[in-house]
Amino acid sequence: MRSLRRVRSAPLLCVGLAAAYMGLAWALATPVLIAVRAAMQNHAWPYPDRLIPALVELLGLHPSVAAAITVAEVAAIIFGGALSLSLGGGILARLAGPLRAPDFARAAVLHLPALAAIAVYGVLLRVLLLLAIHPLVGAHPRLELLLVAPVLAIATCIGDVAAARRVVRGDRGLHPREYIQACRDTLRSPKLWLGSGALSLARWAIAVTIVLVALHGIGTSWQVWAARGLAAVSVALSLWRMALAVEFTAPARD
Repeated sequence: MRSLRRVRSAPLLCVGLAAAYMGLAWALATPVLIAVRAAMQNHAWPYPDRLIPALVELLGLHPSVAAAITVAEVAAIIFGGALSLSLGGGILARLAGPLRAPDFARAAVLHLPALAAIAVYGVLLRVLLLLAIHPLVGAHPRLELLLVAPVLAIATCIGDVAAARRVVRGDRGLHPREYIQACRDTLRSPKLWLGSGALSLARWAIAVTIVLVALHGIGTSWQVWAARGLAAVSVALSLWRMALAVEFTAPARD
């Protein structure tokens, strides 16, 4: 549990990241809310148990709402990924040990090119794995869906290890051979990829739960705070997952 202690030793990092992602979510949700209010002309839907049919009808009658949701989803992927990438070096350095704010910023900027290269390798790995899975279980779509989640979780773990080796150990991180070596070492450590995969799956489950909470409790005060609390837990789990890679890379460091 030393990896968890790394996360617990950085409470300001947890709070700051949670605030940053919540702020991004609020900024992206605001245009969608404006579009929905304009489409409904400030009327309220009185049947909270029939929100899904109402949303489907609203999307069909008002393409502007569908466009706003699509733009928000694409923007969330782009800006969320950019935020994670730009802060990744600082986050890993802080999980490796105490770090002042200027050093955090320096680590984030210094390691950005290498982490960007690792992210590209990660995308290519995911594509190759998905292409490999489909022919094997193409006749069984349910089995394919069951395999996709753990495979993507392992790919995420490999990316964390490659990034941690760049930030913590000082590897260059730019050459494909280094990424391939991270793949080998990760797969040789079942404890690592099982733990990391479990945390990734937990985060995805939380994301689904947030959507269900938002739909079930729309218009209530508890829904907002429940969604925020779950989002904060998701950020903490993400840091724990990254801390596992840091611990794997530098097990002797506190």
